[in-house]
Amino acid sequence: MTILFYQIAAQLEPNVRSTTGAQEGHLAVVLKSDQELKAQVYSELAANRLAMFLGIPVALGVPAKSTEDNSVVRFASLRAHEDDRDFYDFTDDDPRAEEPPDNAPEGIHIEQGHINELLSLSKIYPKELSYIAVFDFWIGNADRPFNFKAELSKSERGILFAVDHGSSLLACSRDIEKSLDLLSDSNYPKFHPFQKLVNPVYVGQMVERICSMPDWAIESATVFNDIIGNVTLADQYATYSALIERKKLLINIIKPVF
Repeated sequence: MTILFYQIAAQLEPNVRSTTGAQEGHLAVVLKSDQELKAQVYSELAANRLAMFLGIPVALGVPAKSTEDNSVVRFASLRAHEDDRDFYDFTDDDPRAEEPPDNAPEGIHIEQGHINELLSLSKIYPKELSYIAVFDFWIGNADRPFNFKAELSKSERGILFAVDHGSSLLACSRDIEKSLDLLSDSNYPKFHPFQKLVNPVYVGQMVERICSMPDWAIESATVFNDIIGNVTLADQYATYSALIERKKLLINIIKPVF
């Protein structure tokens, strides 16, 4: 897939220590905190690291702090550079209230619109769409509709990327314990916006990747040996254990996509 570039917000003075002409600068980001969900920052960070290991097309994000208040941990999601790309923004509201075309698969997600664009997405990016769906089921992300953008106007494949995993893992619910309960439920989530649109071959590939992912890699992505916002080390290890169990049950967990 074509590389995803990120938005430079400001280019400043030269870096005085650089021997290669580097400059100081700022990237544009979306900052998230734990105001609405107790474990949003941790969940975004852990999901982002898991996605990177598995090759899921997601926008990068990093933990961040402000010099004004070192006690507040945020998740900084990097903004994509979109000026030279024709991205269709699935995050926008769709007021068109369209009915699915006659050739649309029965049971597709229609509640939030973008129906024809979603069908186009499944034809242009069958691999990425299938990979994201399986990954979302594994991490308990019931908030995918519609947190992604994609190039749909080009005849050849371009860029598709997902954003926002802040309602997954320990942020499936506002409460951490309730989130762990949901992660222990093999019937959660109950639906996905890509349901009935996935390619079984690519679904199988991502299932194999997740099931063969080493335990040490899952631990590395979910346990930080530090408190992240409201998330203790015990909570982090509980997330790790929940993901180990969910990958054992992944074939059953992903059944709604078919």
